[in-house]
Amino acid sequence: MKKLLLVSLIALMGVSVNAQHVFNKGTLLFNAGIGLPAGGWGFIPTINVSGEYGVIPTGDVGIVSFGGLAEIQFANYAWDNKIYPIFILGPRASWHLQVFESDKWDVYGGIGFGMKLWHHWNNGNGKYESKVSGYGEGFIGGRMMFSEKLGLFAEVGGGSRSFVKFGVTFGF
Repeated sequence: MKKLLLVSLIALMGVSVNAQHVFNKGTLLFNAGIGLPAGGWGFIPTINVSGEYGVIPTGDVGIVSFGGLAEIQFANYAWDNKIYPIFILGPRASWHLQVFESDKWDVYGGIGFGMKLWHHWNNGNGKYESKVSGYGEGFIGGRMMFSEKLGLFAEVGGGSRSFVKFGVTFGF
């Protein structure tokens, strides 16, 4: 009986330790936010959504997640005062550090890559043309969760349309 009680207690402690982190294996979170634009594309903020799913535990250190990012910016060219949309879309991977126990805070860093769809001025023919090119990004971020289903996020990095992103996180 004592062995059964001891095993049950150890099992419950293991469950409670996993519950002390915001992001675990099987966690699904979505971010929706705005971003401060990168580069010389005016001062129009970006609109971004991203999602990630916890997949690979890395021991006591953290967990790796996979997901994606979609971002749009309505950028203006100074020489004609027209506004053109720039879209990016691609996968990302993040590593969520779990070096401290917290059910409120999540710290992560990651990389992403994908497609950028945009208009550009072609000096050769004097026209705007649609263009598809690649992009790559590196970022670090954090979350403060108010509950399992709602929180705030912020990210800094380079490569996407924004060098700073912030907004709301939703858990499912």
